Amino acid sequence: MSMSTRHAPTDENSRLAAKGDVSSRYNLRDTSAGGAARQSFGDTSNQGTRRALGDIGNLVPNLKRSDAKDAAPTEKEGAASRGNSAASQRSGEVSQLLNNLREKAKRTTVPPSWGATRSRTTTFKPREAAAPPPGSARNSNLDGHKSITSLLLSRSEAASGRKSYSSEPSVPDIDSADHNNPLACTAYVNDIYNYYRRVEPDTQVSASYMGNQKDINEKMRSILIDWLVEVHLKFKLMPETLFLTTNLIDRFLQKEQVTRKNLQLVGMTSMLLAAKYEEIWAPEVKDFVYISDKAYNRTQILDMEKLMLRRLKFNLTVPTAYHFLARFLKAAGADKQCELLAMYLTELSALDYSMLKFSASLLSAAAVYTALRVLCRPHYPPAFAAHSGFSEAQLKPCAVQLVSLHRRAPTSSLQAVQKKYSGSRFMEVAKLPPALGLLESAQESSS
Repeated sequence: MSMSTRHAPTDENSRLAAKGDVSSRYNLRDTSAGGAARQSFGDTSNQGTRRALGDIGNLVPNLKRSDAKDAAPTEKEGAASRGNSAASQRSGEVSQLLNNLREKAKRTTVPPSWGATRSRTTTFKPREAAAPPPGSARNSNLDGHKSITSLLLSRSEAASGRKSYSSEPSVPDIDSADHNNPLACTAYVNDIYNYYRRVEPDTQVSASYMGNQKDINEKMRSILIDWLVEVHLKFKLMPETLFLTTNLIDRFLQKEQVTRKNLQLVGMTSMLLAAKYEEIWAPEVKDFVYISDKAYNRTQILDMEKLMLRRLKFNLTVPTAYHFLARFLKAAGADKQCELLAMYLTELSALDYSMLKFSASLLSAAAVYTALRVLCRPHYPPAFAAHSGFSEAQLKPCAVQLVSLHRRAPTSSLQAVQKKYSGSRFMEVAKLPPALGLLESAQESSS
């Protein structure tokens, strides 16, 4: 062991003794737990006892830092205690205020219904029990509910002046059963037929146009239409196609001079145009070439088609007798036999040139009126009278001529219509006796 090591304790004791003088001079006290005074380094009672260096290191240099650390918690604790006391005071005030309100509420008189409020339950009622009673206001409002379409239609009619607010009975609704049928167009059907009535005079053919033709006459026209009835039946086309065909023929002959040689070509081309307009699967040009026994070729038919469209200004949307016939039959509540009989009378009128003096709507109404007379049905029901717009006196002149055509049909030279409606497919309505009572009443009134 070296000398320096042997004398180390003596030097350490002397150094500590020097520090003890400083400690006693400043009268240092321990402010740690318990607050007891710290023993000075110069105390002679413990000079014989050596303490570990770790227990006494850095005590004097950290004097101010220790005092600051010890003082800081004291200030924080004071601020926290002051805050807690203020919060406790406020909480007490709030509690006192709530207690006062409760006491006041107890002293206040409460209505009997206040405590009678039912509590919400989770019990589900059956649908019948939850539904409103039959006579409730809710059901009455639903029964009187009107759709927005009916509301707009009524306003449109009122604005256009067509709707009358007089006490007269309204027109019977014949479309109520078809409200769920989109093809019936019940929301627009009245406007459609009002449009037909408005444009009908513009598309009606003059009953004297044949006087402008030099090479054809009324008899040739009747023969042509009789042949077209057979072609129409052969091709199994729609009824609309036949009526549009006759309309196109008359309108074109009214505007264009046609030779006898090309009259059949005009009829074939008219049916081709009508089939393209009305049918889903229209016959082709080669079919008409074949049906005419190759009297005309493809080029001639297409050239005539272009000529007719130019002369007619491409106007193929016209009201025909079939459009009005369908509406008036519905208004009259006609059955299948009555429908076929009215169609038979209307096609018979297409063969007669003199029937062009009657409008399509009047001719259709007279056909329905005559068919009802033939079948001994109520011939002028209120719905039919309202929707046709014609009085019985207006219908009788046309009906008398239809009865005359019906009586001559079995012995006529033009048998296409008679043969067509004598078959079982059309319920043999052509074999029914004519309504001769109309002829007799007309003769009596004339005499």
